[in-house]
Amino acid sequence: SPTTTKLLQHLRKTLTNNTHLLYFSKQPTFAKQSLQDKPLQEKSLLFLCKQPAFAKNKVFGKMVRLTALLSASLVGLTAAMTKESIAEFARLSLYANRTEADKLAAANVKKVNAARLSEKHLTDLFWAMYFNTLLSRDEVRAQFFSVAEDGVEPEVLKAFRQSLYYDCDMNAKQAMWAAYELAGIPVDPAPVKEMWDFLYKSADLPKPEAHRWVVDLLAAGIEPKALSDAWTVQKGSTSDNLEALEKSVYTAATTSAGGLLARYAKDGHLYSALQFQQYYSDAWLVEWLESPQEKRVANDGKEYSAQEFQKYYGGNAASYWNQASEAPQRRMAEDGQTYTIQEFIAYYKGDWQTKFDKATFVADECAGLNHEGCDGLPQTCQWKWTGDWTDSCVLKASTAAAFLV
Repeated sequence: SPTTTKLLQHLRKTLTNNTHLLYFSKQPTFAKQSLQDKPLQEKSLLFLCKQPAFAKNKVFGKMVRLTALLSASLVGLTAAMTKESIAEFARLSLYANRTEADKLAAANVKKVNAARLSEKHLTDLFWAMYFNTLLSRDEVRAQFFSVAEDGVEPEVLKAFRQSLYYDCDMNAKQAMWAAYELAGIPVDPAPVKEMWDFLYKSADLPKPEAHRWVVDLLAAGIEPKALSDAWTVQKGSTSDNLEALEKSVYTAATTSAGGLLARYAKDGHLYSALQFQQYYSDAWLVEWLESPQEKRVANDGKEYSAQEFQKYYGGNAASYWNQASEAPQRRMAEDGQTYTIQEFIAYYKGDWQTKFDKATFVADECAGLNHEGCDGLPQTCQWKWTGDWTDSCVLKASTAAAFLV
């Protein structure tokens, strides 16, 4: 990222321009350490900061320590977070006592690593959940790791919260939890105001009803323009605004994202919005919202929803979507093992949607794989026995380095 690049450039410049730093950075203490050995990095960097060359300069020393620890986290790729570092974060940011912090760390260290979360990410997410939300630290602490492990991006959460609060006139807490629901899907925060204006002004819904609808419709992947176009047609057929809205939503779900929207129903098969409507009748929207959305793998090897394809490719989205393969959507289950969405369906049967929803988002494709699964990804993963098979499959160094580019 630009921030990462600037940080590393600044560190290199500092090392080059300061003979004391340059001298110590070339010492064996640093030269021989493993890129993934974060505790050793921290220990060495703290040693560096205590040297006479800048022991007297407290401001400079603090700057070096902060920069060094941040760069250590970056080099460690966030997959190297330890129980100790998570416990320290829980104590300092979440105000957990030592016993509770240790329990939180032990319960979440594998999940945090599977989602490839850094200390900076956790800190930014904490402030997005806490600052100006009227939530207490206790309330944030109770939900924090479930939010983090859904792969929620702090900036996206903040954008949703601000739009729901300022544009939709939700109270601070209401906006926070609605933002979490939307950011965890995820959907684009840009259409929030447009959707709100339609529901509250055009459809003339009472504010509490408009609040509920704006979250549900955005979560369902329905686009404001598609809804407005359908409303123009339906409004002339009835004087009941709610009836006209329900019919408009029915139509807009089949045309949003170029008509590419599909979700995994209870039986594990993919169905379009129209097929959900035909099968579930009036309950279609409830079932639709409870069903994971389809994603496909784009040319960059990453997983995207139909909405994201539509936003990026525009009028050519359907062509690229049809050429793309179904995304595996891997998540870490409560047993510590990683499964694809198809494996959740096969293993958990009728309860698979609940289990999938509660499972941890997996950004590190090696996390949670057993020996056989790890060996099946020789270009990306390698097996390093730790004494616990659930965290013995790790990214190869060459793959890890690619994430820093």
